[in-house]
Amino acid sequence: MANPNRCTYYFEILKDRGDGIDSWKAGVYSSPGYVNAWRGGQSRLSYNSDRIWQQGPRGGVKIVKDRVNYCGYGYVTNNETAMKKFTWIKLSARPLEMK
Repeated sequence: MANPNRCTYYFEILKDRGDGIDSWKAGVYSSPGYVNAWRGGQSRLSYNSDRIWQQGPRGGVKIVKDRVNYCGYGYVTNNETAMKKFTWIKLSARPLEMK
C-alpha cells in the first residue's frame, strides 16, 4: 500500500537563480516529498522557486507557493486552465538530484 503522506513537488524557476550556496538553472525540478513538508530537503530550492506545485497521493494538485500571480494558493484540480499549465510543468520537469 502506498504511503498516504507521500507526494511530488514541482519547483518552477523562471530565470537562473542563486542564493550564494547553490545555483539553479531556469526550468522545472521535481522531487518526492511529504504532504505539507515542501521546505524540507529542498529548502534552498523552494526559497529560489517562483512557483511550487504539489501533486498529492490521490492525484490532487495544489499550488503551495506563487510569486508569479501572488494569489494562486490552494487546490487547482478543478481549474481547467491551471491543470493545463500543470500538465506542461509535469512533462518538462527534471528530477531533483541532491548533491
